[in-house]
Amino acid sequence: MKKVVIAALLLTFLFVSAALTGTAAELPAFEGPYIVTTCGQSPGAVMVGMAAKRAGVDAEYDSSEEPLTAETLDTDTYQTLIITTGTSMKGMGAAGTDVDKEIERCLKAAEAAKAAGMVVIGAHVEGMERRVDSTDEASIEAIMDVADIILIIENSNEDGYFTEYAAEHQKPLIVVVNALEIGSVLP
Repeated sequence: MKKVVIAALLLTFLFVSAALTGTAAELPAFEGPYIVTTCGQSPGAVMVGMAAKRAGVDAEYDSSEEPLTAETLDTDTYQTLIITTGTSMKGMGAAGTDVDKEIERCLKAAEAAKAAGMVVIGAHVEGMERRVDSTDEASIEAIMDVADIILIIENSNEDGYFTEYAAEHQKPLIVVVNALEIGSVLP
């Protein structure tokens, strides 16, 4: 049993080390509780929130009915803001918004978070399926620009876009195998 526990700890250490290998910049300290929103009304925030909770990490995600804004961001409760990217035209239509309004909402929330000393993580957790059009591209570019850390799943980076972006902009990049593993890299 002792060998199994040691092996599991070693594998966890190697996984997290591998996820940070080759980062373009030093990873800033970050911690929970986390608040998660999506720029583009896709299910990314729900995926991150559920993966975090599954790992025992304190994280909440907003709903498309009441998306997080700079005014509703609780900087006394949360330490880190995670903004997922990749748009859903159906989701934005149901929420009565468009990509420009979504970007504006999220940039204002990120600005408020940073003003309060919070770390902002830009995440892309839905794979290449959320990198197919100009609205996806717009949300990704806007959020990654203000992110302190970039968090992605392997499938989002099949073309090396995020690796190149992180290196070019000197941002730390965390890569996990899939969305279920996100909680393993959130302290």
